[in-house]
Amino acid sequence: MRPSAEPLHRSSLGRGVGLLIATLLAMAVIVALLAWRARTTLDDLRRADRINTVVPAMTLLMEDLLNAETGQRGYLLTQRAGYLQPYRDAVRNLDRRLEELLARDDDPAHLPKLARIRELVQLKMTEMNQTIRLHDSGRHEEALELVLGDQGLHHMDELRDLLGELTSSLRAERAAISERLASEAGKTEFLLLAGLAMLALFAVMSTSQVLLRSRDLLRAQKRLRGIADNVPALISHFDGNGRLRFANAAVGRVLHADPASLLGKTLDELRGVEGVEKLRPFIERVMNGEAVAFDAEQVIDGETLHFHQSFVPELARGRVAGFYACSMDITERKRAEAAVAASERRMKAITDNLPVFITYIDADRKLRYTNETMRTWFGLDPQAALGLHIDEVFGVASTSQRSAQLALALGGERVEFEITSTLLGKQRHLRAIYVPDAGPDGRVAGIFTLSIDITVMKQAEAQLARLASSDALTGLPNRREFDQALVSALARQRRQAREGRVLALLFLDIDHFKAINDTHGHGVGDTVLRDFATVLRRAVRGSDHVARISGDEFVAVLEGLHRAEEAEQVAAKIVDAIRAAQPAGVAITASIGIASVADGEVPATDLIELADRALYQAKHQGRDGWVAVRWPGSDQRR
Repeated sequence: MRPSAEPLHRSSLGRGVGLLIATLLAMAVIVALLAWRARTTLDDLRRADRINTVVPAMTLLMEDLLNAETGQRGYLLTQRAGYLQPYRDAVRNLDRRLEELLARDDDPAHLPKLARIRELVQLKMTEMNQTIRLHDSGRHEEALELVLGDQGLHHMDELRDLLGELTSSLRAERAAISERLASEAGKTEFLLLAGLAMLALFAVMSTSQVLLRSRDLLRAQKRLRGIADNVPALISHFDGNGRLRFANAAVGRVLHADPASLLGKTLDELRGVEGVEKLRPFIERVMNGEAVAFDAEQVIDGETLHFHQSFVPELARGRVAGFYACSMDITERKRAEAAVAASERRMKAITDNLPVFITYIDADRKLRYTNETMRTWFGLDPQAALGLHIDEVFGVASTSQRSAQLALALGGERVEFEITSTLLGKQRHLRAIYVPDAGPDGRVAGIFTLSIDITVMKQAEAQLARLASSDALTGLPNRREFDQALVSALARQRRQAREGRVLALLFLDIDHFKAINDTHGHGVGDTVLRDFATVLRRAVRGSDHVARISGDEFVAVLEGLHRAEEAEQVAAKIVDAIRAAQPAGVAITASIGIASVADGEVPATDLIELADRALYQAKHQGRDGWVAVRWPGSDQRR
C-alpha cells in the first residue's frame, strides 16, 4: 500500500525543516565560531598594535637616556657646551613620555618591572641633574665621581636589562601572536567555505578587519623604520646564522652603502674576519641569551671609528633566533678624551720640568697634585704623597711657618711672600705664591701653590750688598758703610753715656805712602794697604768697627770704653804693630788722630772733623804717633 501524500509531505517538510534547522544551527555554530575567532583575531591584532607602539617607545627611552648620559659626560670631560644639546634633547618631556609608555603597556605581569623602570629613570635623571649642578658650580671632581661611580653605572645597567627584558618579552609576545594568526588562518578558511554566504560574509568582514589591521601594522612598521633611520645610532638585526636582516640608514652611512644592499651579508663580510674575532666573545654571549654592552673600534676606509655597542638576543619559542645590535658612534668622544689625555700629559711634562714647586691643596689641606720638583726638593715620591694631609707630607714645623698665609689663601685672598726653609739639609730661600681656587659661588675648593727657589738670587743680593759696603782691596767696610756705622754707634753712645762709657774715633793714615808707590810701585803699595788693614783689624776688638775711607786713610770706631785713655792705649798698640809689620819688606809708620766723646750729643760730621784735625796735628808733630782730643775739643783748637 502506498503511503498517503500528506504524511510524506509532512515527513519531507519535517526533514527539510530539520535540515534547515540543522543547517541554521550549524550556521549559527559556525557563525558563533567565526565570531569568536574574529574576536580573538581582533584582540590579537590590537595587542600586536600596542606592542608595536610600546617597543619603539622603550627603545627610544633607552636611547634618550644613553644620549643624555653621553652628552653629559662629553660636556664634563671636554667643557664644550655643544655636548649638552643631546642631553637637553633627550630629557625634554621625558617624564610625560615615560608615563605614556607605562600607560600603554597594560600587561599586569609587567607592572613590577615598569614600576622599577620609572624609579630607575627618576634616579638617573636626578643623578644627571645633580651632576650638571655640581659641574656648573665648579665641583668638577665630585661631578666626575658621580658620573663614573659604580651606583650610576649599576642603575643604567639595571635599566638597560629591564628594558631589554620587557622589549624581548613584548617581541616574543608579538611573534607568538603572528604565529597564532598564521596557524588559525587555515581553520578560518575551512569555516568560511562551510558557512557559505553568511560565513563568506563573516570571512569578508574578518578579512577586511585583517587587512585594516595589516595596513595599520605596515604603517607602524614604516613609522618604526622612520624612527630607526633617524636615531643617532646604528641599529641592525642578525639572524641565528649571523646574516644581516635589518639595517637602518645610519648603518649605510657608516659603511658607505645602501642598507638594502647589505641585507643577507654575514658578519664576516661586514666586519671582516679579524673584526668578527674581536666580537666573538660578545656574539657567543648574546646567542646564549645574554644582553651585552661593550666598546669596540672598527677601521672603515682607513679611518678608525669607535662605537659603544649593545647586543640584545632575539627570543622565539624560548630559543635565541638572532640578536639586535645598537651601536653609538663615540669616535668624537674618544678623540676628545685622547686630546684631553694628551694635553694633561703635555701639561704634566711641562710642570714636572719647571724649576718651581707646584701643588694643589684642597680645602681640607690635603695634597691633590704636585709636580716632580717634590722629589728633588723633599726626596718624596709625588704619587705617594697625594691624598695625604700637608702636615704628614711636609711636617708640622714647615706648615706652621706658612699657617697664616695658608689661612688667607683658603679664605679667598691671593698671597705672595718669601720664606726660608731647610730642605734635605740645605737652606733654601723661597718666593711662594698662593692662589685660591674659588667657584662661581665664591666658595674656595682649594689653593694652587707655586714656590720659586730664589737662593741664588738672595746670595747674589748679599754679595752685591757686601761689595757695595766694603773695600775691594782690603775687604774692610768702605766710607758709605763707615758713615752708617758711626751714626749707629753715636746713637748707642747716648744710652751708654749714662753708664760713664766713652766712644772714640780713630783717624789713621800711612806716613809717606805716595813715596812708597813712587819708589816700589803700585803693586807693593796695594800689598802695604792690605797688610795695614790686617794689622789694624788684629789690633782692635772684634766689636770695634774698622773701615778704609780713601787711599791710605783708615778709621776705627771704639765703643764702650771706660776712659778716654783706653783709646790712646789702642793707638799706641797700632803704631807699634805697624812699625813692626814691614809689609812687602817695606818699613812703614802710621799717624793717628783720636777724637773721643763722653756723651752722644755730637753730630757725626763734627766728630769726624775733630778726629781729622787730631790726625793733622799728629803729622805736624813728626808722624809715627798719635794725638788725642776730646769733644768738644775747644782746648785743642789753637
